[in-house]
Amino acid sequence: MIRIHPHSIRTVLRIVTGDSAEVMEAAKEIIRSSNPLSADWLTEIAGNASCRRWSRIAAIYALGFLGYKPSSSVLIRILKNVREHRELRCHAAEALGNMRERRALSVLRKILMSNERPDLKKWSIYAASEIGGPRARAVLSQFAATRPTGTLKKEIKAALAR
Repeated sequence: MIRIHPHSIRTVLRIVTGDSAEVMEAAKEIIRSSNPLSADWLTEIAGNASCRRWSRIAAIYALGFLGYKPSSSVLIRILKNVREHRELRCHAAEALGNMRERRALSVLRKILMSNERPDLKKWSIYAASEIGGPRARAVLSQFAATRPTGTLKKEIKAALAR
């Protein structure tokens, strides 16, 4: 029998019902407690389009820091879905980078080589640089060859210098 601590339930409820500040504080609390049952609930919230945007952002944020690999497919789905709010997609890229999820590299490459907004590209650069390895470096080098400007130029230069 699985024992569910009432505190875990309250914290997850705060993510579902709170305002933007409250949901992020609840996410940080979950990260500190590292409760695997909470990670399953967070995955459900992150992937559920009927949940409020800030609830989903908090869930994605927490999953990235928990390193909960079973959530990777949900985060990749969010990242590649152009109908998702850009802010959710940015957080999904960041979370996948924090998790060092190599399966995200093809989606990150597609974003970097497309006409996506600079903020999503910035987080895609971050994710690829955190994932690391030869495939990630190839993705970053391919994007660098497009000669980005402004902030993206600085971001790609820093990522390739690592």
